[in-house]
Amino acid sequence: MLLKDIVSKLSINPIGEIGGLDVSGIGSLKAAKENEISFAAGHKYIKQLLETKACAVIMDYESLKSELPSDVKFAILDSKNPYLSFAEATQIFKSVSDEKNKIPSDNFEGKYFIGKTSKKGENTLIYPGVFIGEDSSIGADCRIMPNVHIGDNVIIGNNVLIYPNVTIYDNSKIGNNCIIHAGAVIGSDGFGFARSKSGYVKIIHTGYAELEDNVEIGANTTIDRGAVDFTRIGAGTKIDNLVQIAHNVIIGKNCVIAAQTGIAGSTEIGDNVTMGGQVGIAGHIEVGNNVMIAAQSGVSGNINDGEIISGSPAFSIKEWRNSVVLFKKLPELYKKLKEISKTKG
Repeated sequence: MLLKDIVSKLSINPIGEIGGLDVSGIGSLKAAKENEISFAAGHKYIKQLLETKACAVIMDYESLKSELPSDVKFAILDSKNPYLSFAEATQIFKSVSDEKNKIPSDNFEGKYFIGKTSKKGENTLIYPGVFIGEDSSIGADCRIMPNVHIGDNVIIGNNVLIYPNVTIYDNSKIGNNCIIHAGAVIGSDGFGFARSKSGYVKIIHTGYAELEDNVEIGANTTIDRGAVDFTRIGAGTKIDNLVQIAHNVIIGKNCVIAAQTGIAGSTEIGDNVTMGGQVGIAGHIEVGNNVMIAAQSGVSGNINDGEIISGSPAFSIKEWRNSVVLFKKLPELYKKLKEISKTKG
């Protein structure tokens, strides 16, 4: 692609000559080739920035210009939010790559199974080895990759990308523009058993799982169906790999949940919540809007809007940081207490 076309699509301000520069892709500051663009997220990358071979670099020019020589060898693509501009640039290159690699669906006819009462939309590509049950509907412009299982009465919106070996159970609902990565399971039974004198009696889960529009689900993440109602992931939410969402959990809009997090049943998460890796959240509690939960936190009670918490059990991150400092000093404090006690004795 021509750099000027990329600049036009990103609505960023070029500083320096971009002329007829031809760009083949995106690379890191360290590894970018002479026909690739890169980005600098801040001052800590200044050394790499001065050594990069990239033909153009996305950056916040105002914050870095005092550290740049006047004769930089790359074009500067000025952005107030370089990370966002970088993300948008990756979208541009992906759409070009997808167009080049499109395979005519006629090549796959007869190599996948789709139920007689199910239907797929225009320009939807279904790869070999896919199974689609009865009464299911797949929208337009979807890509369903090899060995995906889609059960009965599943509704999938438009422009959905489902990677290999995903399993979508009966009655699940997938919105528009969703991405589901390899090995994810949507709509499996929740972990529900009633104890009897002779053992455990399984609770049959008759609900469903729903992903609203623009949701992304990481590899090997599992989202259980509701026991009687539904489990719902709100629009715009992004979930990392190896996350467990239990039955009847409701997650709000535009949340970000990092890897190895587990959320127990019937918990409600508000909008714009951020969770670090390995967070554990107990069942039947409420987490408010705009909450931030640090990695490896254990949440056992309700959290109010806007709180930032850490620790296990989790509490205010400011108090937690003070507690960590004190915790590290406990051996020293204990030693002093023993010395005081000996002196007084």
